[in-house]
Parts: sequence; C-alpha cells; structure tokens
Amino acid sequence: MLNVNLKNDRYKILESYNSNVYRIQDELSACIYILKMCQNYETKRYKHQFKTEIDVLSKLNSFLAPSLVTCFEDEMAQYFVETYIPGMNAKQFMKRYKGFIKRYRLLLDIMIVLQALHEIGYLYIDLKLENIIYYQNRFYLIDFNACIENHSRVAIMASKSNCAPELMNLHEKDVRCDIYALGSLVHELFGFWMMPIVFLCHQKQERRISHLSTFKTMIVLHMFIHILVVLSLCILSVFLILKSTSPKNVFDAYYYHHNIALFEKAYHESDQKDRLYTWVLNGWILDDVYQNEQASIFLMKEAISTSDATLIQYVYDRVSLKKGSKLETFVMMYLKPNANRVNRCMTLANEGNMLLKDKLDIYNQCLQIAIHEEFKISLTPVRTWLESVDESQLLKYTKEFEDLGCNYLEYLLLLRNKEGEIMEVPVVFVDHLKSNRWNDIYAFWRGL
Repeated sequence: MLNVNLKNDRYKILESYNSNVYRIQDELSACIYILKMCQNYETKRYKHQFKTEIDVLSKLNSFLAPSLVTCFEDEMAQYFVETYIPGMNAKQFMKRYKGFIKRYRLLLDIMIVLQALHEIGYLYIDLKLENIIYYQNRFYLIDFNACIENHSRVAIMASKSNCAPELMNLHEKDVRCDIYALGSLVHELFGFWMMPIVFLCHQKQERRISHLSTFKTMIVLHMFIHILVVLSLCILSVFLILKSTSPKNVFDAYYYHHNIALFEKAYHESDQKDRLYTWVLNGWILDDVYQNEQASIFLMKEAISTSDATLIQYVYDRVSLKKGSKLETFVMMYLKPNANRVNRCMTLANEGNMLLKDKLDIYNQCLQIAIHEEFKISLTPVRTWLESVDESQLLKYTKEFEDLGCNYLEYLLLLRNKEGEIMEVPVVFVDHLKSNRWNDIYAFWRGL
C-alpha cells in the first residue's frame, strides 16, 4: 500500500489501475472507492472529458452505476472519488458462464443505465464488455469518461471496435449511437441467434432503431421466444425418451441389465392377472430386489394385498427388511400366528421408536389375536410401556386407549378362567376409562 498526500492523508491507495485511476480506502470510514485524477499537463480534450464524467456522475440516478462521492484539487491535479463496484468484468464472466439467462440480464441492466443517462442529456458511446461489472447477480456500467452530450458533433474517446460510423465524422450524434453499440454487444453475447436485431441496430443512422424502448421490446420478445423454444425442446426430449421406453425395454433393462430401480415400473407394466404369483413362478424377482429396502417394502405390500398366506410367507422370508413390530403385525393378520410371534411383536413395539398411536394399534391387534387363539403371552411389555408413557398423551387417543384397556382386561379374564390366576389391572385404565363397555367388563372382573 502507498500513502499519498490526498486531502490531508484521508485516502490511502490500495491499487493502481493506470496512471490516473486508483482503488483507494477512506481511512475515516474504511470504505473502498475509486479515485480518478487529471494532471494539469493533460490536454484540453482530456480535461473536458474529465469534467464531463464528473457532471454525468453527479446527475446520473441509477443504482447500476457508480455515484460521485466528492471532488477536490491541489496544485498538481484535479480529482474525483466515486463508489467502487467489486466483481469481475462481463467479458471474464461470460467466459465462465455458458447459459443464456444472464446474458439477457446483462442487456436489461445496461439498458436501465443507458435510459437514465439519455434522460440527463448524455450518450455513453463506449459500450463494451470490459466496461460492465458483474456483482451480486446484477450488471453495472462503469467508466463514463467517453460520454458526450446528446446531439454533439464531436466524439473524443469512443472505442473504434464497436462505435457507430457517425462517431468518426462530424455528423450529429444521438441515442442511435448507443443503439448501434448495443447491437454489437448483442452480437458478441448471442452470435447468430439475434442477427435480425443486430441487423436493425447496424443500419445507417437514418434507418436505425431510434428509441431505446423499441430495442428493449425486441430483446424481451426474443427472450420469451428463446425460453419457449428451450422448454419445447426439453418437453420434446422427455416425450421421445418416454416413448422409446416401452414395457419390453423396461423389463429388459431391469431383468437383463440388473437395473433394480426399474423393478416397480417393469412390474406394473406386466400383465395384471396373478401378477405377483407369475413373477415368483417365473423367477423374475432378482435377489437384488429382495436386498433393496424400497423394493422389499413394495413387494411386502403386494404380497399382503393378495391375502394369500403362501405368497405372504414366501416374500416375508426373503425380504431384507428389518422385521419390526408393524410389519410383524401385518403379517400375523394373514399367516397362522403363534404365541412366540405375538410376544416378539409386543416386545418390538415396546422397544421401538414408534408413534404413540401405532403402538396402541399394535398392542390391540396382538391382544385380540391372543384372545382369539387363546395364546399364553406375557403382558409385561404392555405394563412396562403404560408405566413409562405420559397419561395425558394416552388420553388424546380415546378409542385406541379404551380398546387397549378392554382387550387387556378380556385377556386377564381368559387367563383367570384358564389357569385360575389373579392379576392386577393397571391403575391408568381404572382411573381414566369410563365407557359402558369398560364398566361392564370391569364390573364382571371385580365380581369374580
């Protein structure tokens, strides 16, 4: 960093872009700015453009351009300070970004600045990607040192690469000079995609587009057409892909190429009659399907939907699912249950991290099966769970809680009649259940 005697050492130079332009830091506020200077030995034309840039920045009201901070002078030069816009220039950005949306964003942002510039009576005339900065998803126009007044006859600092022909002579200049430069910018951004617009921008001055609003309308229209074309091509591509993926191709991709992700699609596109039985009989369900959790869940649901105990048992024995209490309960509804399986189901429900309602449903189903089949099971998991659960939470599920109390008491009656045992009823049931069904069963229990 270099210290310079600028305005009582207020500014510190951080970087020099050229002999007249610096990036500086205000040591009072720590803000970063751009400092431009005009040495006393510079030409009259250069000094004129320097003052023109100060006038433009002081009048220009656009958030997409720098704003003037201050001006001052000393015995060696004149200076002005403008806001600093970080980021990279648009030429660098476009090398990295290959999409088209940002290119339209660039044009729309630059037109906002040009419109504000024309409204204060100036032309930019030096439009090029190097003078555009990309920062925080917007594009900013900088370097207004080439600006001239609208309807001037002399242009001093325009770049020859993209300037309008009339800038090279003494003809009157107007907004069509900037529109010509916009045409060059469009060609650089989009190439042949916008040749009709480029053609209209590069006509002779008297036949060229003469209003920035007309140019903006053409760009917006072209943008919508471009988006519609891209969307149409995407939709057409998806349609062609779906059309080419016939049921036979899907099955081949699944079965012969072991693409397990296509199993469900291939299964659904096969003949619906006895579909699961047909797949099992023909050996079309690959071993990898049974090892895949999502496919295993799907197969188990399909097997249960058939209500065929043989198929349910066949699939149940092969799937790789963690056979938790919920799955055990579903399977017990169709397979011949036994006391061990009911006990296992209740133990898993007590240990598992399940929703309260799901646990109530599982305990109820297990108790109903035990009552119906007269199994000798352990009620310890239910008692342990009732002692640990918050009673207020149980009361939110009135029906399920009442069913559990009644099923529990009916099972105690079964044990008492069968074995002459005397067992206690959990206090939570006695304190909170008041329905007629419960009262009848509990009265009968107490009368024994």
